[in-house]
Amino acid sequence: MLVNFTFKNFRSFRDEKTLSMEASAIKELSKSVIRKGAYKLLPAAVLYGANSSGKSNALFALAKMRSIVLDSVKLNPQDTLRFDPFMLDRESAQKPTSFEIQFLKDGIKYRYGFEYDKTRIISEWLYEKQEKEREFNLFLRAGSEFEISKKRFPEGDGKADATPGNRLFVSLCAQLNGKKSSSILDWFQHCNLISGVEKQGYEGFTLKMLKENPEGFNEAKDFFRRTQLGFKDLIVTEQPLSNDVLKEVPDELKEFILKEFDGRSVLEIKTSHWVYDQDGNQVEEKIFAKDEMESEGTKKVIELSGPLFDTLKEGSVLLVDELDAKLHPLLTRSILKLFMSPETNPNGAQLIFNTHDTNLLKGDYLRRDQIWFTEKDRTESSDLYSLIEFRDAEGVKVRKDRSFQNDYINGRYGAIPFIFSSVEPWDNHQKEK
Repeated sequence: MLVNFTFKNFRSFRDEKTLSMEASAIKELSKSVIRKGAYKLLPAAVLYGANSSGKSNALFALAKMRSIVLDSVKLNPQDTLRFDPFMLDRESAQKPTSFEIQFLKDGIKYRYGFEYDKTRIISEWLYEKQEKEREFNLFLRAGSEFEISKKRFPEGDGKADATPGNRLFVSLCAQLNGKKSSSILDWFQHCNLISGVEKQGYEGFTLKMLKENPEGFNEAKDFFRRTQLGFKDLIVTEQPLSNDVLKEVPDELKEFILKEFDGRSVLEIKTSHWVYDQDGNQVEEKIFAKDEMESEGTKKVIELSGPLFDTLKEGSVLLVDELDAKLHPLLTRSILKLFMSPETNPNGAQLIFNTHDTNLLKGDYLRRDQIWFTEKDRTESSDLYSLIEFRDAEGVKVRKDRSFQNDYINGRYGAIPFIFSSVEPWDNHQKEK
């Protein structure tokens, strides 16, 4: 489970910011808090802000750290790193980017991070804290200099000299079957970012889940029934793969099919609907291809079901950029409830997403420490702060009985677009005519 994530000098974020999933001492929605030993963690976090304020970049920062960790072993010594610093001042473009993450895995809290530029890993560190212990350093790296704990991280002993300047030490140790380093990479492997707008990368995964995981399929269908998406049933069919079939398949999905099914067959999602007589009685069932009958919102919920229910099953972390795109607010709320309820989230899965759906800010859907805002300052550098941290001009905290939705729309918390309230020049021009 994610405890917190800290990043600096990445895209629109110049200064160091931290997204925390630790529950504060507030009492609202206490049953949704996930307890892991001494830790109390949140099952969800939601980011609000104006367009181009940095909401997506906050998610992309964790996704970038993930990709660097998992792809490090593939680098040749001369390869450059995917360096994307803040570019709107003269200094930051020359400074390193840094990432640090704290997470729980197998009862241990790990703190892992690194800083890098385009050509090299400048520093890297890994700590662990087992229950009722203090935090111990496993290794520290500063350029080509390494300090390795032989007692607590023996898998790293003698491997420093084999680590190129552009590769991560933890990734090299994992490649050589190190136990703790492999555990680190496994956590990143199960932390995923998907787009709420584009379905590339996960539609094929959903097809496979619905076909091969009966438990996940049944949970998904139960969710579809509760949300009343309009169809009677969901059906996954398999048919031999032919050139005619492949012609109708998008390129990104075609690649997945050829890889996962060795070109033998193709899976297709279909929905069934009742056919009624003139008296409104159900007389027969008719089956349609998903894309033929269903709305864009319904198709999106179906396509998202793979990563959603896999995350719930694994107790892992899912990041979704623009979850609410194409979705009715009630559907967005229903997805959030899957993670907020201990009944549907028994394994401690976490959902982090950005949205413009302010309906989630009213009612008992979110705690104050789950609501986050992004906002740019006059130098176009993004800020990230939570509602629980917010103080007004007099230094007063936000009370739980405030109308968060109205306050946000009215600009009380910042993080909204600046729109001229005066008469626009075009309107003046029209009046002069």
